Amino acid sequence: MTSKSSIRYQHIEDFQGLVISEASLSLLDFQPHFHLDFHIGLITNGVFRQTHKGQSMDFSQQHICFMPPGEVHDGRGVGNELHQLTTFRVPPTLLKTALLDRHPDSLTPSIESFAPAVIHHRTLAQAFSKLSHELKPDSQASQLYKDSLWTNVLAELFTLLDKTPKQESHWGLSDQQLGQLRDYCDSHLEQKITLDELAHLTGLTRFQFIRHFQKRTGLAPHAWLLRLRLERACTQLKDTKNSLTDIAANVGFYDQSHFHRAFKKAYQIAPSRYRYGA
Repeated sequence: MTSKSSIRYQHIEDFQGLVISEASLSLLDFQPHFHLDFHIGLITNGVFRQTHKGQSMDFSQQHICFMPPGEVHDGRGVGNELHQLTTFRVPPTLLKTALLDRHPDSLTPSIESFAPAVIHHRTLAQAFSKLSHELKPDSQASQLYKDSLWTNVLAELFTLLDKTPKQESHWGLSDQQLGQLRDYCDSHLEQKITLDELAHLTGLTRFQFIRHFQKRTGLAPHAWLLRLRLERACTQLKDTKNSLTDIAANVGFYDQSHFHRAFKKAYQIAPSRYRYGA
């Protein structure tokens, strides 16, 4: 990052698992990646271009970008101005609780049905900005007010998401196969995972597996696995007191130095700074 650039992660204790990041970057360029949480992004300055499944879209102020877990995408700033981005990183359990608030009956839609979306809505963008402000450590707002603001903002987002096109069927690996692969990798994350193992799980040859996997996810298997390791490291940094050395080993990095470099490249911040919300 340059001297004009900064990024800060805030762990919101009152909303279990919620992380809010605020980035101010002179060079905004995120390579293809995915998340394990739902990401709700707001551009507060500049123009951001995001590519998902081969389609690019620009968004700026008054836009909300909604990205579900597992969806591979990239992003970069347009132009030379300073780009400022606020992102709500919402765990699936927290989003599901908010969805149940809005649909307290058997007709509750599944959070898995939500598709990626870029929504232009000035009032909702302002509401998310206000929510971000009120969740800062120095906010004087009561917990009742914060809870009410969170509930209302998410309810409005769900209303707009209900109107977006649903996920199209995927070519290649099925949902069941992809879920099986992720479960296997999660349970063996601290170990070396080979192409032979993953191909065997799907009943495909190694060549077939690579083609089907990249078509489905948008990432090569090794890049996808690296991101999974890093996303799991984020959870351990946030939720445990394990040492960085232990976390690196737990998620499959052979040493702390390798972990540090990979983490900083992915999140623009060192693991220790992410842990303490610097």
